[in-house]
Amino acid sequence: PRGAARTRAERHRAARRPERGPHASVIAEEEVEKQDVVMHLDKSHITVHTYPEMHPQDGICTFRADIDVSTCGKISPLKALNYLLKSFDADIVITDYRVRGFTRDVNGKKIFIRGTNWIPEGMLRHSDERTYAELRYTKQSGVNLVRMWGGGIAESDYFFQLCDEMGLLVWQEFWLTGDTKHPHDQALYLANLESTVKRLRNHPSLAYYVSSNESTEVVGAKDLIMKLDGTRGYQMQSECDGVHDGSPYKQVNPMQHYENTASPRGSRVDGFNPEYGAPTLPTLETLREVMDEKDLWPINKEVWDYHDGGGFHLMSTMYKDLVNNYGTSQSIEEFAKKGQLVGAMNSKTIWEVWNYNKLDYGDRYCSGLLFWYHNCPVRQVCARMWDWSLEPTASLYHTQNALEPLHAQFDYLKNMVSVCNDYYRSFKNYKVKADVYDLNSKKVFSYSQRIDIGEDEVLNDLFKIDFPSDITPVHFIRLGLSDEKGKEVASTFYWRSNAAYEGKETLTGPTSSGFESLNDMPSEIIRVSGVRNSWPT
Repeated sequence: PRGAARTRAERHRAARRPERGPHASVIAEEEVEKQDVVMHLDKSHITVHTYPEMHPQDGICTFRADIDVSTCGKISPLKALNYLLKSFDADIVITDYRVRGFTRDVNGKKIFIRGTNWIPEGMLRHSDERTYAELRYTKQSGVNLVRMWGGGIAESDYFFQLCDEMGLLVWQEFWLTGDTKHPHDQALYLANLESTVKRLRNHPSLAYYVSSNESTEVVGAKDLIMKLDGTRGYQMQSECDGVHDGSPYKQVNPMQHYENTASPRGSRVDGFNPEYGAPTLPTLETLREVMDEKDLWPINKEVWDYHDGGGFHLMSTMYKDLVNNYGTSQSIEEFAKKGQLVGAMNSKTIWEVWNYNKLDYGDRYCSGLLFWYHNCPVRQVCARMWDWSLEPTASLYHTQNALEPLHAQFDYLKNMVSVCNDYYRSFKNYKVKADVYDLNSKKVFSYSQRIDIGEDEVLNDLFKIDFPSDITPVHFIRLGLSDEKGKEVASTFYWRSNAAYEGKETLTGPTSSGFESLNDMPSEIIRVSGVRNSWPT
């Protein structure tokens, strides 16, 4: 079981400090030693931290209990918390329900975090031009929070100014990770921390402080941060206070995102996941910047793995195998083109699975995720939404589509259609339509349904697409969403195969295999015309 159910912040620039965790004041007649009590229930995990205070002159002991609640089933955290508190009977004098977390209530509105991890340029070769380009892509993608990963830096004032202007929330960490030690000169570290907080605290985009990535805090860090800025939330490290550990990071069969088996650590589509991602092959032009042509094709595994963190993301193995499921490539040009389809499928499936499980609309509670990671600090074969040369990949555009605020989507595992609404308003008498085309562009299925979708709501499993038994091995799905006047306001496009999914240990299924016949599609010339606009500088 992972991740505490938690509230969310309204999507705006102002950042408030979240409330502290639920606590209770209790009176006991006997001395109570400080202790941690961990309770394991079928549906929930509850951790109680007690803080006793002796009052010998009054003959009593009071203690505060900070309670962290994580649920993984149908029981809500507050129900589990109520059950626990009732067990204290009449000894409880004061019970104060407050929910801690950066996905929180503000002015009665909520936000589902669809964020990302920011890795600084590898040699810190920053410029205002590069900063603007990367944050413009970030805003375009549709994410709403940027985590300044603890292995990085505190970015420039210009960076935070742009986040203010673009409405991007920022989670700031302070230069510690699980594979680094605490600084020898802790006074210097705290002086640097103080200077950084003073520099950043007036930026409305700054939403949250975290001391470290998967590590601990330097003694005194929390007190100093709270003294300098008591308006924002804080947690010791990236995997505590209801935020569970991350993964997956590598290439997997995209079907695994739907069945929640993408991580060997167990369920990761639940609660809040600080690191959940997959790679995308960079464009051909960037690949030629990375290595010599002789190593580029045929793929020199040793060289490719070197530019993939020692083969960490499986670009020369599993990713290559998935690309070859579109037909074995005969050149690097062909491989790079087909590689974009695999990257697009990675991003599309990840974001839409989290859309489906937004808050409590799915079959588990999810408060958000941070994509690992979306920008490229160095030239590498495991790119993300864009590569080091700032060339966008298919991941950027399919993320942008999946995160549009009103979105119709298709579930490759269940063949069901759902609609996700992130607006703080409802829409009545809208129509969602699904059309299926075979490889020859012949329409073989069409169905539409009128819907009313509430504010910030998800309508899951509205209807199922029944694919004809004689449909071509590869086919296409177009979903459209129209308003009450018939104007289309959103659309999504999918390619799908008839391949059966044979389990997480395979590279099979309608997202992953059986796409060879795409090579038989005739080529067409697309002509585009437009009007050039002069934009203000």
